[in-house]
Amino acid sequence: MGFFGGVREALRDKRRDRVCTNLNRVGVNAKLAERGVREEKASIPRWFRSLGLIEISKSPINFVHVVYVQTRYGRHYRTLYLTHDPSVYDKAGLKARSKRVKERPVIGKVKDVVWEGNLGESIMQRLNEDQYLKQELIRLRHDVKVGTCPDINYWKIEVKGYLVKQVSEKWDVYGIIARHLKQQRHW
Repeated sequence: MGFFGGVREALRDKRRDRVCTNLNRVGVNAKLAERGVREEKASIPRWFRSLGLIEISKSPINFVHVVYVQTRYGRHYRTLYLTHDPSVYDKAGLKARSKRVKERPVIGKVKDVVWEGNLGESIMQRLNEDQYLKQELIRLRHDVKVGTCPDINYWKIEVKGYLVKQVSEKWDVYGIIARHLKQQRHW
């Protein structure tokens, strides 16, 4: 590695490395994946750039993908959790999101989380009836989007930001969502 290689490494965005380190600290078997694999290219939302994948083993979540969009106000990060499911191959356009319901609009306390979308009746019912999941999403103050990546047979769980705080709790919540998605067999 020459001078420019050292400068490039010093200036490289290391958020993916930090997420991998944080996951390993809480007991998740995570390692940095090679760049350019098909899961990396197919799961990027429009206008976003990839920092790369983190490969996960022994979990319902197979990959963690850290992406960002550059605006004039800075970089805005999102984290995508990919879970493999062969039944997704012909389910393009399926989406859902969690929505926080407040006692009073804007400034009220969050009293419930409701899932809205077109994932199918049984999965929406499971997500909406999981009280533990609802309580954790309220406690973490987190909104989650779920969708399909049919070209690579993956479910995508998308959240704003990247995994630095409350890593163990958030990882458990994303694992619960991934298990609900993988149970879905009847469309």
